Amino acid sequence: MGIQEDTVNSTGPRLPWAGKRVEMEEIEETLTTFWHMSADNVRIAQNLNVRTSVLNFVICVPNATLAREASAVIRDLSSTHIARVILLILDSDPSSPDAVFTWVTLRSFPVISDITRHNFEQITMLASGSAVRAISNIIHPLLKPDLPVYTWWLQDIPTNPAVFSSLARFSNRIIIDSDGFSQPTESIRTLTRLIPTLPESAISDLNWGRITPWRQLVAQFFDGEYKHYLNSINTIEIEHAVHVQSDETSSSGDGKEPPAPRLNATRALLMAGWLKTSLNWQFSANQFPVETDIRTGTYHWQMALVGQSPARTTQSLSTGRTGKLKALTYGTIDIQPRVEPALPPGTLCLVRLSGSVDNKRAVFTINRGEDLDHVVTLVEIEDGTRPARTVSMNANPAISELLHDELEIMKRDHLYEQALQEIAELLS
Repeated sequence: MGIQEDTVNSTGPRLPWAGKRVEMEEIEETLTTFWHMSADNVRIAQNLNVRTSVLNFVICVPNATLAREASAVIRDLSSTHIARVILLILDSDPSSPDAVFTWVTLRSFPVISDITRHNFEQITMLASGSAVRAISNIIHPLLKPDLPVYTWWLQDIPTNPAVFSSLARFSNRIIIDSDGFSQPTESIRTLTRLIPTLPESAISDLNWGRITPWRQLVAQFFDGEYKHYLNSINTIEIEHAVHVQSDETSSSGDGKEPPAPRLNATRALLMAGWLKTSLNWQFSANQFPVETDIRTGTYHWQMALVGQSPARTTQSLSTGRTGKLKALTYGTIDIQPRVEPALPPGTLCLVRLSGSVDNKRAVFTINRGEDLDHVVTLVEIEDGTRPARTVSMNANPAISELLHDELEIMKRDHLYEQALQEIAELLS
């Protein structure tokens, strides 16, 4: 909790959880006072005399509800990533007045015991009207110099991305979560257009972290005795969780239109994009039929497969295909929804790859049922099915765990960026 809460009556919004309401010019002085108060309030306070941060962490949200949720998440990160946190509530309502409100707090938690504690500074800012457009200039003086800047953007990528771009330009890393997009297709397209304009900012996606265990399992299929089947893969099937079928919500007994089910197939699309680029499949909407139903999360693509000579080259699912080209064949990618009420919407339920070598068909499957903690991998070849393997895999990892991994990375993730470009091409 904050060292002091805003309990006085004042004009403007009240966010007691955000700390003490202050004017912009009072932020640094108030934080210094809080550090002194914290040292005085702890029995052994020698470890509180130094104000230490390892990074600047800027969090952008569209409303106070998400701001409070994000504020709770970062507490779980602070033991390993002591940061100056700037939590921005960007009110983009055109009818809102031009205004900036700020709160500050020093958040404290025990590390080993109540005697040894870590602290980090949190500045919460609500901006509206023209202040939103100028937000990067407003917060820049608040950033600690000579420390990396990470920005966590908790909303869709706006089609007019001026604010997003201005924050990205002084950020070493921009973290998004495509699982929270309300308009996934539009946000993905906007993001792919932005990446080339931000050469100094690495962009990453918490959803990429969610599918990393799936990508690792797929790669493991072809690390050993089945490596020669990788060249032969010509069918990719992916299923993602939904709570109800879209046609189940098309009508209601009272004659009113029911709310649409939450549907975001971004994890399945990211998996498809990664597999497509790794296998070097070529796609042209003008050449091959496309069946896309964003409303139900159903997609079908047919594309050309560029073959290789296994005797001359090797390939890897982590880096993509290289080598001598030979005759073209054709393959398909299918994405389908699966009704799984026990799973978070968008969770990957199944990845299945199929191909043939010497007229022997092989099917490589990763499948999740209603079990939130495990998946089953299976290899089926015409001369016999190999024993299934159960693998531990959390269907809903904590946001703090995903963020922890992202805050350890500085360089660009070119595989993610390429997969994103592939999705944009497939959805074009």
